[in-house]
Amino acid sequence: MPRRRRVSPWVVVALAVLINLPVASSTYLDWRLSRSGIDVEAVLVNSQADGDGGDGYALAFRFDEEVDPEQTVWTAPVSEDAFDRAVQTEVVRVRVLPDRASAYEVQGEIGSSLGWLVTGFADVCLLGMVLLLRRGGRERLLQLVAVEDVQRHLPGAGPRTGFEDLGAETYLVIGEVSHIEDGAVIVDTGERRVRVQLGPYDNKVGYQQPGRVTARLSD
Repeated sequence: MPRRRRVSPWVVVALAVLINLPVASSTYLDWRLSRSGIDVEAVLVNSQADGDGGDGYALAFRFDEEVDPEQTVWTAPVSEDAFDRAVQTEVVRVRVLPDRASAYEVQGEIGSSLGWLVTGFADVCLLGMVLLLRRGGRERLLQLVAVEDVQRHLPGAGPRTGFEDLGAETYLVIGEVSHIEDGAVIVDTGERRVRVQLGPYDNKVGYQQPGRVTARLSD
């Protein structure tokens, strides 16, 4: 059975950053707007209200050239009172960042929580994925008991990794010694990791060095 590969923590961090970046950027712009924004009166370009007794109101407006040299038409959903006031005066009161016309807040604007909901849902999914990976990544090691010393696997002595069934519940384990414990070693055979209890035998192989040992199933 192929050994599961661990997902790098940096991949999880990168995903978390990508998921939360839009909300973080929006929050930062809101903070800047509250501290450095200026209050201006924009020109009403268009207005739209839902018919049939709907409660949706939207305004389209344009800043002065000093604020927005490109004269882009911006839009915002607003309350009914703000909508009526803008239609009557043909003026939209807006707070905007002087150096960033796209960062604005219309007086009476109705904010949406959709971005927060989507981000929260994505964060929950990411957390669930991490927990599942951690749970699945806890590989159950095959437990064997050595019947000889763990020896260095010399170059040219055959494949660098392997797990050969010798019969009678005895196996030849070949691979990198990935962990050295008190009285045991863990050998990475490529297909699986095997924990070999040494008992009266010795480990003559260093950490991350190729080794080989004959071992039997533990009782």
